Amino acid sequence: MSRLVALHVGGQREPWQNLGLPFTGSIGMLGDVELIINPTGGPGLQRWTIGSDSDRDIEIDGIPTSLVSSWSEHPSTSPFADQRIVRLDHVVVNTDNLDRTSEAIESALGLPARRDRDAGNGVSQRFHTLDNTIIELVSGPHITTPGASLWGMVVSVDDLFDLADGLGPDVASPPKRAVQPGRYISTVRSASGLGVPFAMMTPHIK
Repeated sequence: MSRLVALHVGGQREPWQNLGLPFTGSIGMLGDVELIINPTGGPGLQRWTIGSDSDRDIEIDGIPTSLVSSWSEHPSTSPFADQRIVRLDHVVVNTDNLDRTSEAIESALGLPARRDRDAGNGVSQRFHTLDNTIIELVSGPHITTPGASLWGMVVSVDDLFDLADGLGPDVASPPKRAVQPGRYISTVRSASGLGVPFAMMTPHIK
């Protein structure tokens, strides 16, 4: 099965460091996924790298994608002992056409859709599962740009309440109950300067 190897984001690393994310050079770790900072790029998620059986650059419904066969060389866990983020819970992809983007993901990565969810107000979600995270497709009347794009991400942290309290309410919203039963979520505010919609959750409940 494919795995997400890296997310490439434009901007500076300091806002991420202010969240407590440790770095070596331009690379931080979201669990076992590299967060690679491109200081010359505009803000936002720019592309992703996904483990595959070949090496090539493609587009998945407009999303720049690097497929790499050497993904097994990447660590299965973060090398940082002080890492608060235990895993990348899911990556959010906005699309104007749920079926088209879902079919493109299945064709390129061999990942069939797992389930659909009606989020209300005309918003629909569809989920594809990698072996180390989830791709959440979102479509609705608020999305008017043609094609698909990487939008945001959600991580699981070791102690959400402690981390959110330490960051303070100006950086992270107080944790509240998430849609997923038994879990809590906190949203990092845009004033933090990440340039990417970013939320933190309590770990999965088995």
